[in-house]
Amino acid sequence: MPLGDLEDEAMAKCLIVAQDQVLIENLKRELPPEKAFKVAVAASGFEAGIQAESFNPDCIIVDFSIGKIEAVQICQNLRKNIDFTDIVLIALLPDDGQPMSFDRSSINETFKKPFDAHLLAERLRTLVGSKKELV
Repeated sequence: MPLGDLEDEAMAKCLIVAQDQVLIENLKRELPPEKAFKVAVAASGFEAGIQAESFNPDCIIVDFSIGKIEAVQICQNLRKNIDFTDIVLIALLPDDGQPMSFDRSSINETFKKPFDAHLLAERLRTLVGSKKELV
């Protein structure tokens, strides 16, 4: 097995789909390589599709602040693809006082913003760690 494949097996690969730079930096700080995380970022649904194909993430975090319709479409498209059915999918929902109704069946977890990035990182370790052995 090539060394790169061994490294991928020992790390949780996480794709963050967001445009909020503060959110992205907070998540990157809580998901460092030293804690067995490898992070990639996409700013749109199109970019998320390309990244999902090339990066092969274990987890995808979708910030619904990019737009509810686009975020829901990303989640549904991922679940339709047989290669991504067992990816952990986490939705970050805005706390803007508006009720958000949509089909949540494609999503594993939801976090309402603002949230504790450390708590999200621990939950990711638990969910991804149950599928692969993290160092």
